Amino acid sequence: MSSSAADEPPGRDNDLPVVVLVYDGAAGDESGAIVEILSAAGVDVVLASVEAHPVTSYHGRLVPRRAAREFGEIAALVVPGGMGVHAASHDERLLAALGRLGERATWIGATSTGSVLVAAAGLAEGANLTTHWLARDLIEEADHATLSSDSFVEYGRLLTASGLASTATLGFRLVGALRGAEIEAEVRARYQPAPSVDTRYQRRRRRLGWSNVGRRKTVQVLDSSERHVADPTGQADIVVLDLLPDD
Repeated sequence: MSSSAADEPPGRDNDLPVVVLVYDGAAGDESGAIVEILSAAGVDVVLASVEAHPVTSYHGRLVPRRAAREFGEIAALVVPGGMGVHAASHDERLLAALGRLGERATWIGATSTGSVLVAAAGLAEGANLTTHWLARDLIEEADHATLSSDSFVEYGRLLTASGLASTATLGFRLVGALRGAEIEAEVRARYQPAPSVDTRYQRRRRRLGWSNVGRRKTVQVLDSSERHVADPTGQADIVVLDLLPDD
């Protein structure tokens, strides 16, 4: 079951906050991406944790502004994934907080392994959802949920993204739901890649070439004096290349 942001004019959720609930081991990049995209659209987005205590991300420390219990009705709950999701899925206080916030949210979003926590909190019964490929077995263990291989899945009010690359898709979809299709299009346009190419560097590169393309082989020893870069583990099959001088 899916719907288009164009069919949903902004409504009462405009003035309600979006809560990104973080925990120890949450992904700082996914959390930051959601905060950045929604903030760019003028959405009130708040980083929170169970008790408003700082949490440890594998990208650094995250400092929430508020505790989960402080919120009443909210526009959306977003749960980032992260390496700490397995331990978090057994944290009863975190799951209880997710359950309460999910009941008060118009929309629920989960990025990568965050869908594991959404399911563990009882917010995905009967839903079709996706997750990071490393956590597929954890979702398959959840009752009354269907796992999809798509990178982004919208099922009713539940939005799930399979990883960091599709986290932006989830953020844009929330912008459309809360601010309308026109604002969503404006925000999407800001994130369209427009690479700048230095033609001087291109001309310089034409003077370079490969002097030797070796056959695939297993490198046993990495000699730092060699001009090529090899696999330091000695386990990978690689192609050895030597770069010609720039003159």
